[in-house]
Amino acid sequence: MRAAVYHGPRDIRVEEVPEPTPRAGEIIIEVSRNGICGSDLHTYVGASQGGATMHLPGIVLGHEFAGTVRELGDGVDDLAIGTPVAIAPIEWCGNCYACHHSLPQMCRSLGLYGGDRLPLHGGLAPLVAVSRRSAFVVPHGLDVVDAALTEPMAVAVHAVRRAPNLLGASVMVLGAGPIGLGVLQAALAAGATTAIVTEPSEARRLAAARLGATAVVDPTVDDPRQAVRDTTGHGVDVVFETTANSNALNQGIRSLRPRGTLVSVAGWGEPAAIHMGVAMAKEIDVRFTMTYEPAIDFPATLSMLASGTFSADVLISDHIPLDRLVEEGLEELLHHADRHVKILVDPTAR
Repeated sequence: MRAAVYHGPRDIRVEEVPEPTPRAGEIIIEVSRNGICGSDLHTYVGASQGGATMHLPGIVLGHEFAGTVRELGDGVDDLAIGTPVAIAPIEWCGNCYACHHSLPQMCRSLGLYGGDRLPLHGGLAPLVAVSRRSAFVVPHGLDVVDAALTEPMAVAVHAVRRAPNLLGASVMVLGAGPIGLGVLQAALAAGATTAIVTEPSEARRLAAARLGATAVVDPTVDDPRQAVRDTTGHGVDVVFETTANSNALNQGIRSLRPRGTLVSVAGWGEPAAIHMGVAMAKEIDVRFTMTYEPAIDFPATLSMLASGTFSADVLISDHIPLDRLVEEGLEELLHHADRHVKILVDPTAR
Protein backbone atom coordinates (compact mmCIF):
# COMPACT_ATOMS: atom_id res chain seq x y z
CA MET A 1 0.00 0.00 0.00
CA ARG A 2 1.07 3.62 -0.46
CA ALA A 3 1.69 5.75 2.63
CA ALA A 4 3.26 9.09 3.61
CA VAL A 5 6.61 8.25 5.21
CA TYR A 6 8.78 10.75 7.09
CA HIS A 7 12.45 10.67 6.06
CA GLY A 8 13.51 14.10 7.37
CA PRO A 9 12.75 17.82 7.02
CA ARG A 10 11.25 18.62 3.61
CA ASP A 11 11.48 14.91 2.82
CA ILE A 12 8.08 13.27 3.17
CA ARG A 13 7.57 10.59 0.54
CA VAL A 14 4.41 8.81 -0.56
CA GLU A 15 5.80 5.34 -1.14
CA GLU A 16 5.02 1.64 -0.92
CA VAL A 17 5.00 0.09 2.56
CA PRO A 18 3.80 -3.31 3.82
CA GLU A 19 0.19 -3.65 4.92
CA PRO A 20 -0.12 -3.93 8.71
CA THR A 21 -1.21 -7.06 10.56
CA PRO A 22 -2.81 -6.82 14.01
CA ARG A 23 -1.07 -7.99 17.14
CA ALA A 24 -3.03 -9.17 20.17
CA GLY A 25 -5.27 -6.37 21.41
CA GLU A 26 -5.01 -4.43 18.16
CA ILE A 27 -7.36 -3.70 15.28
CA ILE A 28 -6.76 -2.74 11.67
CA ILE A 29 -8.47 0.45 10.55
CA GLU A 30 -9.31 1.32 6.96
CA VAL A 31 -8.66 5.05 7.13
CA SER A 32 -11.35 7.35 5.78
CA ARG A 33 -9.63 10.71 6.34
CA ASN A 34 -6.57 12.07 8.14
CA GLY A 35 -6.31 15.76 9.02
CA ILE A 36 -3.14 17.81 8.62
CA CYS A 37 -2.06 19.23 11.98
CA GLY A 38 0.13 22.22 12.77
CA SER A 39 2.65 19.82 14.28
CA ASP A 40 2.88 18.13 10.87
CA LEU A 41 3.97 21.47 9.42
CA HIS A 42 6.64 21.89 12.12
CA THR A 43 7.88 18.41 11.32
CA TYR A 44 7.91 19.12 7.60
CA VAL A 45 9.98 22.32 7.75
CA GLY A 46 12.36 21.09 10.45
CA ALA A 47 14.22 22.90 13.21
CA SER A 48 16.41 24.91 10.84
CA GLN A 49 13.33 26.81 9.63
CA GLY A 50 11.68 27.37 12.98
CA GLY A 51 9.97 24.00 13.27
CA ALA A 52 10.63 21.07 15.53
CA THR A 53 10.00 17.39 15.27
CA MET A 54 9.49 14.39 17.48
CA HIS A 55 8.97 12.21 14.44
CA LEU A 56 11.10 9.18 13.70
CA PRO A 57 12.48 8.63 10.20
CA GLY A 58 10.66 5.71 8.63
CA ILE A 59 7.38 6.39 10.44
CA VAL A 60 4.11 6.70 8.53
CA LEU A 61 2.77 10.12 9.50
CA GLY A 62 -0.72 11.17 10.58
CA HIS A 63 -2.48 11.33 13.94
CA GLU A 64 -5.87 12.95 13.21
CA PHE A 65 -7.80 10.09 11.66
CA ALA A 66 -10.95 8.03 11.61
CA GLY A 67 -12.06 5.00 9.61
CA THR A 68 -13.75 1.62 9.75
CA VAL A 69 -12.67 -1.59 11.45
CA ARG A 70 -11.29 -4.02 8.90
CA GLU A 71 -9.62 -6.72 11.02
CA LEU A 72 -9.52 -7.76 14.68
CA GLY A 73 -6.49 -8.99 16.57
CA ASP A 74 -6.56 -11.74 19.19
CA GLY A 75 -8.50 -10.76 22.29
CA VAL A 76 -10.63 -8.09 20.63
CA ASP A 77 -14.22 -9.29 20.85
CA ASP A 78 -16.25 -6.12 21.44
CA LEU A 79 -16.09 -4.59 17.95
CA ALA A 80 -17.55 -5.75 14.67
CA ILE A 81 -15.87 -5.56 11.30
CA GLY A 82 -17.14 -2.43 9.53
CA THR A 83 -17.66 -0.40 12.71
CA PRO A 84 -16.73 3.29 12.18
CA VAL A 85 -14.25 4.56 14.77
CA ALA A 86 -12.25 7.67 15.62
CA ILE A 87 -8.74 7.18 16.97
CA ALA A 88 -7.11 8.72 20.03
CA PRO A 89 -3.56 8.44 18.67
CA ILE A 90 -1.61 7.94 21.87
CA GLU A 91 -0.17 4.94 23.68
CA TRP A 92 0.57 4.84 27.40
CA CYS A 93 2.25 2.42 29.79
CA GLY A 94 -0.48 2.04 32.40
CA ASN A 95 2.07 1.78 35.22
CA CYS A 96 3.41 5.29 35.95
CA TYR A 97 1.98 7.93 38.30
CA ALA A 98 0.04 9.71 35.54
CA CYS A 99 -1.49 6.48 34.21
CA HIS A 100 -2.48 5.34 37.71
CA HIS A 101 -4.31 8.66 38.08
CA SER A 102 -6.18 8.33 34.76
CA LEU A 103 -3.99 10.91 33.00
CA PRO A 104 -2.55 8.86 30.12
CA GLN A 105 -1.72 11.99 28.11
CA MET A 106 1.02 12.67 30.68
CA CYS A 107 2.43 9.14 30.72
CA ARG A 108 6.19 9.14 31.21
CA SER A 109 6.44 6.68 28.28
CA LEU A 110 3.89 8.41 26.06
CA GLY A 111 3.87 7.38 22.41
CA LEU A 112 2.11 8.98 19.44
CA TYR A 113 0.78 7.17 16.39
CA GLY A 114 2.59 8.62 13.40
CA GLY A 115 5.21 10.06 15.77
CA ASP A 116 8.31 9.08 17.67
CA ARG A 117 8.46 5.32 17.77
CA LEU A 118 7.93 2.21 15.71
CA PRO A 119 5.65 0.39 15.08
CA LEU A 120 3.19 3.21 15.90
CA HIS A 121 2.55 4.16 12.29
CA GLY A 122 -0.08 6.81 11.63
CA GLY A 123 -3.15 7.39 9.52
CA LEU A 124 -1.68 8.78 6.29
CA ALA A 125 -2.09 5.33 4.78
CA PRO A 126 -5.08 3.24 3.66
CA LEU A 127 -4.63 0.84 6.61
CA VAL A 128 -3.22 1.29 10.11
CA ALA A 129 -2.92 -0.91 13.20
CA VAL A 130 -3.99 0.65 16.51
CA SER A 131 -4.72 -0.55 20.03
CA ARG A 132 -8.35 -1.38 20.72
CA ARG A 133 -8.33 1.09 23.61
CA SER A 134 -7.48 3.90 21.17
CA ALA A 135 -10.63 3.36 19.09
CA PHE A 136 -13.93 5.11 19.90
CA VAL A 137 -17.11 4.16 18.08
CA VAL A 138 -18.55 6.88 15.88
CA PRO A 139 -22.19 7.54 16.89
CA HIS A 140 -25.07 6.99 14.50
CA GLY A 141 -25.64 9.97 12.23
CA LEU A 142 -22.02 11.19 12.19
CA ASP A 143 -20.20 10.64 8.90
CA VAL A 144 -16.90 8.82 9.44
CA VAL A 145 -15.26 11.44 7.19
CA ASP A 146 -16.29 14.23 9.60
CA ALA A 147 -15.19 12.03 12.52
CA ALA A 148 -11.59 12.72 11.46
CA LEU A 149 -12.09 16.04 13.30
CA THR A 150 -12.44 14.22 16.63
CA GLU A 151 -8.77 14.41 17.62
CA PRO A 152 -8.28 18.19 17.24
CA MET A 153 -11.73 18.95 18.66
CA ALA A 154 -10.96 16.73 21.67
CA VAL A 155 -8.03 19.07 22.36
CA ALA A 156 -10.54 21.93 22.46
CA VAL A 157 -12.96 20.03 24.67
CA HIS A 158 -10.18 19.23 27.12
CA ALA A 159 -9.09 22.88 27.20
CA VAL A 160 -12.60 24.03 28.06
CA ARG A 161 -12.87 21.33 30.72
CA ARG A 162 -9.63 22.66 32.24
CA ALA A 163 -11.08 26.18 32.43
CA PRO A 164 -13.24 27.50 35.28
CA ASN A 165 -17.01 27.18 34.98
CA LEU A 166 -17.96 29.08 31.82
CA LEU A 167 -21.70 29.38 32.44
CA GLY A 168 -22.45 33.04 31.77
CA ALA A 169 -18.75 33.83 31.33
CA SER A 170 -16.93 36.07 28.89
CA VAL A 171 -14.00 34.52 27.03
CA MET A 172 -11.30 35.52 24.59
CA VAL A 173 -9.81 33.01 22.16
CA LEU A 174 -6.36 33.93 20.82
CA GLY A 175 -6.09 32.39 17.37
CA ALA A 176 -8.77 30.97 15.07
CA GLY A 177 -6.99 27.97 13.67
CA PRO A 178 -8.71 24.59 14.03
CA ILE A 179 -8.01 24.40 17.76
CA GLY A 180 -9.06 28.00 18.41
CA LEU A 181 -12.29 27.53 16.47
CA GLY A 182 -12.89 24.32 18.39
CA VAL A 183 -12.34 26.12 21.68
CA LEU A 184 -14.78 28.83 20.58
CA GLN A 185 -17.51 26.29 19.88
CA ALA A 186 -16.83 24.28 23.03
CA ALA A 187 -16.81 27.41 25.20
CA LEU A 188 -20.16 28.55 23.81
CA ALA A 189 -21.56 25.06 24.37
CA ALA A 190 -20.31 25.25 27.98
CA GLY A 191 -22.33 28.42 28.55
CA ALA A 192 -20.04 31.33 27.67
CA THR A 193 -22.20 34.28 26.68
CA THR A 194 -19.48 36.53 25.23
CA ALA A 195 -16.65 35.29 23.00
CA ILE A 196 -14.00 37.56 21.47
CA VAL A 197 -11.65 35.99 18.91
CA THR A 198 -8.34 37.41 17.66
CA GLU A 199 -6.99 36.19 14.32
CA PRO A 200 -4.98 37.82 11.47
CA SER A 201 -6.38 35.54 8.73
CA GLU A 202 -9.53 36.91 7.09
CA ALA A 203 -10.86 33.46 6.19
CA ARG A 204 -10.48 32.27 9.75
CA ARG A 205 -12.02 35.46 11.16
CA LEU A 206 -15.04 34.83 8.93
CA ALA A 207 -15.19 31.25 10.21
CA ALA A 208 -15.14 32.50 13.81
CA ALA A 209 -17.99 34.89 13.06
CA ARG A 210 -20.02 32.09 11.47
CA LEU A 211 -19.44 29.97 14.55
CA GLY A 212 -20.91 32.54 16.93
CA ALA A 213 -18.11 34.85 18.06
CA THR A 214 -19.40 38.06 19.63
CA ALA A 215 -16.51 40.05 18.17
CA VAL A 216 -13.65 39.13 15.85
CA VAL A 217 -10.47 41.21 15.79
CA ASP A 218 -7.45 41.34 13.51
CA PRO A 219 -4.71 41.92 16.13
CA THR A 220 -2.31 43.23 13.50
CA VAL A 221 -4.68 46.12 12.81
CA ASP A 222 -6.78 46.72 15.92
CA ASP A 223 -6.18 46.46 19.66
CA PRO A 224 -8.09 43.46 21.07
CA ARG A 225 -8.40 45.27 24.39
CA GLN A 226 -10.71 47.80 22.76
CA ALA A 227 -13.05 45.00 21.73
CA VAL A 228 -12.92 43.74 25.31
CA ARG A 229 -13.74 47.19 26.71
CA ASP A 230 -16.60 47.55 24.22
CA THR A 231 -18.15 44.21 25.15
CA THR A 232 -17.43 43.74 28.87
CA GLY A 233 -16.20 47.10 30.19
CA HIS A 234 -13.78 45.44 32.60
CA GLY A 235 -11.99 42.48 30.97
CA VAL A 236 -12.86 38.91 30.11
CA ASP A 237 -13.17 36.09 32.62
CA VAL A 238 -11.09 33.54 30.68
CA VAL A 239 -8.51 33.74 27.89
CA PHE A 240 -7.64 30.67 25.81
CA GLU A 241 -4.19 30.97 24.18
CA THR A 242 -3.84 28.81 21.04
CA THR A 243 -1.14 30.67 19.08
CA ALA A 244 2.19 29.98 20.84
CA ASN A 245 2.94 33.67 20.23
CA SER A 246 4.24 35.86 23.05
CA ASN A 247 2.65 39.04 21.69
CA ALA A 248 -0.76 37.37 21.59
CA LEU A 249 -0.19 35.88 25.03
CA ASN A 250 0.47 39.29 26.57
CA GLN A 251 -2.51 40.82 24.75
CA GLY A 252 -4.56 38.10 26.40
CA ILE A 253 -3.16 38.79 29.86
CA ARG A 254 -3.92 42.49 29.47
CA SER A 255 -7.46 41.64 28.36
CA LEU A 256 -8.28 39.61 31.48
CA ARG A 257 -10.29 41.02 34.34
CA PRO A 258 -8.69 41.01 37.80
CA ARG A 259 -8.28 37.40 38.95
CA GLY A 260 -9.21 36.13 35.52
CA THR A 261 -7.84 32.85 34.16
CA LEU A 262 -5.45 32.20 31.30
CA VAL A 263 -5.69 28.72 29.75
CA SER A 264 -2.60 27.82 27.70
CA VAL A 265 -3.63 25.43 24.91
CA ALA A 266 -0.90 25.93 22.30
CA GLY A 267 2.02 23.56 21.90
CA TRP A 268 4.92 25.90 22.64
CA GLY A 269 8.28 25.00 21.13
CA GLU A 270 10.23 27.81 22.77
CA PRO A 271 10.14 29.88 25.99
CA ALA A 272 7.37 32.44 26.22
CA ALA A 273 8.00 36.09 27.09
CA ILE A 274 5.38 36.98 29.69
CA HIS A 275 4.83 40.44 31.19
CA MET A 276 4.91 39.19 34.76
CA GLY A 277 4.16 42.61 36.23
CA VAL A 278 0.79 42.81 34.48
CA ALA A 279 -0.02 39.22 35.42
CA MET A 280 0.92 39.91 39.04
CA ALA A 281 -1.06 43.14 39.26
CA LYS A 282 -4.20 41.30 38.16
CA GLU A 283 -3.49 38.17 40.27
CA ILE A 284 -4.39 36.02 37.29
CA ASP A 285 -4.55 32.23 37.39
CA VAL A 286 -2.76 30.23 34.69
CA ARG A 287 -3.76 26.72 33.67
CA PHE A 288 -2.16 24.46 31.09
CA THR A 289 -3.64 21.71 28.94
CA MET A 290 -1.98 18.65 27.43
CA THR A 291 -3.97 17.16 24.55
CA TYR A 292 -6.87 15.19 26.09
CA GLU A 293 -8.04 12.44 28.38
CA PRO A 294 -9.24 9.96 25.74
CA ALA A 295 -11.81 8.12 27.86
CA ILE A 296 -13.59 11.39 28.69
CA ASP A 297 -12.87 13.81 25.87
CA PHE A 298 -13.31 11.53 22.84
CA PRO A 299 -16.87 10.34 23.62
CA ALA A 300 -17.86 13.92 24.47
CA THR A 301 -16.34 15.24 21.25
CA LEU A 302 -17.99 12.59 19.10
CA SER A 303 -21.36 13.46 20.63
CA MET A 304 -20.76 17.15 19.94
CA LEU A 305 -19.83 16.43 16.33
CA ALA A 306 -22.90 14.24 15.90
CA SER A 307 -25.19 16.92 17.35
CA GLY A 308 -23.71 19.69 15.23
CA THR A 309 -22.19 21.53 18.21
CA PHE A 310 -18.96 21.34 16.25
CA SER A 311 -19.60 22.44 12.68
CA ALA A 312 -17.72 20.17 10.27
CA ASP A 313 -18.89 22.30 7.34
CA VAL A 314 -17.04 25.34 8.67
CA LEU A 315 -13.98 23.51 9.95
CA ILE A 316 -13.18 21.40 6.87
CA SER A 317 -11.82 23.57 4.09
CA ASP A 318 -10.60 20.93 1.61
CA HIS A 319 -10.16 17.22 0.84
CA ILE A 320 -7.03 16.12 -1.02
CA PRO A 321 -5.63 12.78 -2.22
CA LEU A 322 -2.65 11.19 -0.48
CA ASP A 323 -0.37 11.65 -3.49
CA ARG A 324 -0.89 15.45 -3.27
CA LEU A 325 -0.10 15.64 0.46
CA VAL A 326 3.03 17.77 0.05
CA GLU A 327 1.95 20.06 -2.79
CA GLU A 328 -1.71 20.65 -1.90
CA GLY A 329 -1.47 20.03 1.82
CA LEU A 330 1.79 20.91 3.58
CA GLU A 331 3.07 23.49 1.11
CA GLU A 332 -0.39 25.00 0.73
CA LEU A 333 -0.73 25.48 4.49
CA LEU A 334 2.78 26.86 4.77
CA HIS A 335 2.19 29.54 2.14
CA HIS A 336 -1.59 30.02 2.18
CA ALA A 337 -2.81 29.09 5.65
CA ASP A 338 -5.13 32.09 5.53
CA ARG A 339 -7.22 30.25 2.92
CA HIS A 340 -7.83 27.19 5.05
CA VAL A 341 -8.99 25.86 8.38
CA LYS A 342 -8.56 22.07 8.21
CA ILE A 343 -7.39 20.07 5.17
CA LEU A 344 -8.32 16.39 5.24
CA VAL A 345 -6.36 13.76 3.33
CA ASP A 346 -8.04 10.77 1.69
CA PRO A 347 -5.43 7.98 1.92
CA THR A 348 -7.21 5.86 -0.66
CA ALA A 349 -7.41 8.59 -3.34
CA ARG A 350 -4.58 9.23 -5.79
